[in-house]
Amino acid sequence: MAKKGAKKTNLEANEIFLQYEEEIVNDPVYAGMPDLRHDDGTIQWEAPSNRGSGVFQFSHDKRYQWWINKASEVGINTSEDKWISKVAKKIHPTKLHPCKVCGRIMDIRYCYLSANFMKRVKKLPFYDEQVDMDEITHITDFIASFTDTYGDKAYDALPELLKCSQVKSIPTLPHDLSSWTDWINSEYIPKEPSMLGPGAMSNAPDRLDGFHTYDRCCRPTADKGRSKENLASYSTDRRAFENWSDGNWIQANKLMGYINSNSELKKQQCANHSTGSFHPRPCSADHIGPISLGFSHRPEFQLLCKPCNSAKNNRMYYSDVQHLISVEEGGSTVTTWYAAPIWQRCKQKVYDKESALKLSRIMRDNRNIAMMLLADFVKHDEFLFLLTLLNLNYADYDYEIDPTTLNVNNQIVTVEFISKPSTLRYVNIQKIRKIRVAFSSLIDYANKENRNGFMYTNDEIEHLKQQAFSTLSSVNTFLSNKNKDLKNAIFNEATTDADLESFLQNIDYAELLEVPQFKEVKNLLVEIMSIVADALSSKWDDPRYSRDIDE
Repeated sequence: MAKKGAKKTNLEANEIFLQYEEEIVNDPVYAGMPDLRHDDGTIQWEAPSNRGSGVFQFSHDKRYQWWINKASEVGINTSEDKWISKVAKKIHPTKLHPCKVCGRIMDIRYCYLSANFMKRVKKLPFYDEQVDMDEITHITDFIASFTDTYGDKAYDALPELLKCSQVKSIPTLPHDLSSWTDWINSEYIPKEPSMLGPGAMSNAPDRLDGFHTYDRCCRPTADKGRSKENLASYSTDRRAFENWSDGNWIQANKLMGYINSNSELKKQQCANHSTGSFHPRPCSADHIGPISLGFSHRPEFQLLCKPCNSAKNNRMYYSDVQHLISVEEGGSTVTTWYAAPIWQRCKQKVYDKESALKLSRIMRDNRNIAMMLLADFVKHDEFLFLLTLLNLNYADYDYEIDPTTLNVNNQIVTVEFISKPSTLRYVNIQKIRKIRVAFSSLIDYANKENRNGFMYTNDEIEHLKQQAFSTLSSVNTFLSNKNKDLKNAIFNEATTDADLESFLQNIDYAELLEVPQFKEVKNLLVEIMSIVADALSSKWDDPRYSRDIDE
């Protein structure tokens, strides 16, 4: 049997999926798809964005342009939210997609029960688990069994079960199965309600047909990046911790919460409102310099609507770069220590949209190198030193927003804060959470089997790393023992937050920051990232960062 994607997954495609591949590539709707086959005639189904070399290095970019052209052909505007997903769904010839792992054929539409829908069902006073359900149960199959088992009570419950933000009003329908299934198929499913989910998730242009190879049935186990554990680790309120970001994280979190809850700010327009397209409100707080690229978590945010925020992702606009340079000139630090060298070398090279995207791509690679560098210190059990990079001292204060200082200038929000010492209990709660998330993320980062980030090192970097490890081995016995205590508190599954709190109460963080060996090693890390910055900035015109497509 042929193997598809063996280099990435080692999973053998079943015959049903292989037949589906041939049907898709021969369907006229996918005519003109670039780089369709390998030299041996097999289909190039997957075209990931992170290929660093080879004949198909730019297949992803070529196919992205194909999807842009297809969007124009079928009348979908590329400025719309999730436009590429809409195109993939609209052009798919059958709306049915086989799973590469098990061969199960599933509907690409939103028609399978979500976890929240099942929670609602389980709360019904009459539900006694006679009707089986899971996340691959089709909604019409469920309703047939549900109404057959519970009769009128089930029909009466359907409006509240199905109601969601996408479908706020459920019509009054007779207690008749065909009436409900007809309405669900024609009206409810097309609105993609949050109470349901699709059989296959969109993934254009990475996959030829625009959908993930793993269906809803197998994706949580087959795709490690979509396991429940991984999905939980990508929660947005954790990003600053996961990226080991500099900046006053207490103030930044406070302002983010204020923006999301303030009734007046909810009325504000999106920063991109002048483009003429529709920008739904309320807007959310967007980091002008993405923390996923190594910018600091600062209390300054621009207002972006959900579609714009989603589309921006980890990219920078040209205006973002200009603003960040201006903020720096005013005396503020906008980058985390590991991103400062590459930012300083490349920021003045940005003069338009494309060069801003180029800088974003370079800084993404720089961040990956930095995270793998820190992960090496985890492997060498240097936890106490790493603790000094987490800026825990900001949690020693609570910050109250002065609402009279609220300023919205060009849809960029700033405020002033009134600071006061925080209570010991709340201080430690925040510190413990940051420690757990940051170290867990760093450990996972090094261990994830599907990590495909750019790597770079050389003899000089390796020498500096060994110098750092040697320096850390010279700390006194007290610090060495505290390092072991911290390691045990992080790794021991039996350890509770109380144990980590006890650790924090018995160590002076301010003194840790002044330990000569720790300060010396921090300087060595900055030196390493300066070497990395020299290498990356010299590749400014490398094809990896210069993708000539309409983004």
